[in-house]
Amino acid sequence: MSLEPENQTEAKAPIPTGSANTDQLFQRVMIDNIREGMVMVDRHLKVKSWNHAAEELTGIRGPGMIGTEWLPSHIDLRDRFDKSIPDSACPIADSVRKAEQIMLAATVTGRGGRRVAIDLHSIPVIGHDMAVRGAVILMHDQSSQVDLEQQVLTLYAHATRDQLTGVANRAHFERSLDARIKEFNLKDTICSLIVADIDFFKRINDEFGHHIGDHALMSFAKILKNNTRNDDLVARYGGEEFVIVCPNCPVDIAIERAEEIRTALADAPMASLNGKCITASFGVTEFQEGDTAVTAFVRADQALLTAKENGRDQVQFLQTESHPDGSAQPPARKFQSEINWLKLKGHTLLLEEGELKCPMSVLIEKLKGIVSENDYKIVFAENDHVRIRINKVPGIKLGMMDRHTPFLVDVETREDVKSLLGNHSCMRIRISIRPVKTRDRRHKDLERRVSLVMRNLMEHLAIAKLTDEDLAPKSDERY
Repeated sequence: MSLEPENQTEAKAPIPTGSANTDQLFQRVMIDNIREGMVMVDRHLKVKSWNHAAEELTGIRGPGMIGTEWLPSHIDLRDRFDKSIPDSACPIADSVRKAEQIMLAATVTGRGGRRVAIDLHSIPVIGHDMAVRGAVILMHDQSSQVDLEQQVLTLYAHATRDQLTGVANRAHFERSLDARIKEFNLKDTICSLIVADIDFFKRINDEFGHHIGDHALMSFAKILKNNTRNDDLVARYGGEEFVIVCPNCPVDIAIERAEEIRTALADAPMASLNGKCITASFGVTEFQEGDTAVTAFVRADQALLTAKENGRDQVQFLQTESHPDGSAQPPARKFQSEINWLKLKGHTLLLEEGELKCPMSVLIEKLKGIVSENDYKIVFAENDHVRIRINKVPGIKLGMMDRHTPFLVDVETREDVKSLLGNHSCMRIRISIRPVKTRDRRHKDLERRVSLVMRNLMEHLAIAKLTDEDLAPKSDERY
């Protein structure tokens, strides 16, 4: 295809009839009707052809460009970073000079000043003598693809970001934590987890209003982002609780990072709080062998509870599968028992063990009466194990802003056991109470509610409570 028609000032001169000229006619119809913008330039970058699609992309009429020099400034050509490409660095000139194809993502100014994303492709035209005769410039409109990608990114942001604070949301955190746990178990990597909770956040809402509480959440999230690495994942777990996943970070470094965040927060007065500073408590742990996403999070959350119980505004950590007192080994139960009771999952709030003289049939009827009288619900029942769900604790009056805390009560029995209170056989019973939801164990009135439930059960079932002294190993026993 020739780039130098006989009449250079007339890009679309009438074509005489004949086989060769018919081929040119077909070529011209094709060029003018393809959907890609096409511009032809000679070796001096003089424009020889400018098709309809190029006119639509740039808003520049073709006849006015014929014979002029192709320059990036004519179409306001910019790179993918929106940086203007100067005429002295014209990519088409490079393509002709080097006799090489060039492709780049760029934008041009279209009709009405609208920026249009394009893929620019310069193809040098080489004659039989291997000399470069010019170039064909293809401009593919990518605006629809860019719009689609932007929509996908927007949807992704909505699906993974907390709308108030801008950090990751709980769903994205849980997916990321699960992925990190799998990576840890497969590749033996190092990863730590930080759980943070703003202290006395309800007081901020009550004294200053929920809009100021929102401002405190946003400020806290900003401090978390400013004091973490790019690889760290900061997420809002719910309410005033935030989490940080720290890959390739041992626990001692994670503790230092949490301490830096705590100090930065405590030293950042908020104008909306009349110059007061907010504080936060932190729980830290490192992934351990055999961890799941749940066990790692619960361990960090238990460390956070320890920080809360010890006075708030501090950092605590748990390194092993342990309890909220921060001990290196799991603490012993309140008392020991020679009976092999069930190993129940979850955070036990209260546990009592006692004896009954009545037969199993009487115990079952008593349990049915308690469930019916208090509107409890039996989750399941086996020969020696009954689980009861308590949605509302009798005798508790809640304030307008309070809510009921649901519990699970496990009642286990063992028949024909030697009594510790006399020389006879008895039925041993153990009652344990746990929250249905992990976060519910933090309720300010939790201890009183659980005690009321336990006392109600012990009294109605007429259980003779066993003390620590009753259940402790005797001095003449051997281990």
